[in-house]
Amino acid sequence: MSPITILQLVCMSMVTTMVTCDSNVTKETFSSLQQQVQALQTALLRQNAENQQLKAEHRELMDSMKRLAIDKQEQKDHFEKRIEELKEHFEKRLEDHAAESNELKDPWPKTLQKRVSDATSGIGFSASLSTTTALGDHQIIVFDTVVTNDGNGYDSRHGHFTAPVTGLYAFSVTVMCYGSESYLHVAIIKDSQQIGVAFANGNNSDNGSKLVVVTLQEGQSVWVEHYYDPSGYKIQGSAYSSFSGFLIQAY
Repeated sequence: MSPITILQLVCMSMVTTMVTCDSNVTKETFSSLQQQVQALQTALLRQNAENQQLKAEHRELMDSMKRLAIDKQEQKDHFEKRIEELKEHFEKRLEDHAAESNELKDPWPKTLQKRVSDATSGIGFSASLSTTTALGDHQIIVFDTVVTNDGNGYDSRHGHFTAPVTGLYAFSVTVMCYGSESYLHVAIIKDSQQIGVAFANGNNSDNGSKLVVVTLQEGQSVWVEHYYDPSGYKIQGSAYSSFSGFLIQAY
C-alpha cells in the first residue's frame, strides 16, 4: 500500500471520528480539513516524483561510471598495446643496425660470401692417360680417364680445364716415355702461353713432371701440350701419365 493511500485512510478516519464525536462541526471546518488533505496529497505526489527523478539520476550516474571505467580500461589496453609495438619496432631497428655494422666491418657481403663459398666448396680434378699414344707437334694431350672432377672444370673430351671461379690454382703433370728411343717435351699451357715444361727421355722408361701455381680468371683454360718433337714419339698410357689441378683460393 502506497504512502498516499495510507495518508488518505488516516485522514478519513480522523474526519469520521471528529464528525461522530462532535455533531456541531461545521461544513467550513470539514472543507478546511479536505483542503489540508489535498495539500498533503499534492506534497506526497511531488515528493514521489522527486524520488523517481533521483532514482533515474542515480541509475544514469551509475551507468556513466561504468562507461567511464570501460573507457579507462580500453585506453589502458590501447596504450599498453602501443607501447609493446614501439618496443618491438625499436628492438628490430637495433637488430638491423647491428647487422649493418657487422656488414661494414666485413668487406665481403654475406650474399657474395655464400656465392663464393658455394662455388669453391670443391674445385679440383685428376685425370690419367689410358692408352699409349703417338704425339705430333703441338698436340694437346687428352687425359681421358677422370679420377676426380669436383666443380666440373675438366673436359675429358678435349683435355682442357676451365676455371669456374677466379682464384689461385695449382696444376701438375707427369709424363712417361714409351720405348727406349722416345723423347718427350711437354708444356702446361694457360690460354696459349707456356707456364711450365717437363722433359722425359727413353732411357729405362724415364718420366718427367712439373708443378705450377698460377692465377686464373673465371673462364680461362689450362691444358698440357706436346711440343718440340714432331717425330711421333709415344707417351705411356695405362695411367702412368697424368694431369691434375685444384683451386687454392678464390678471389
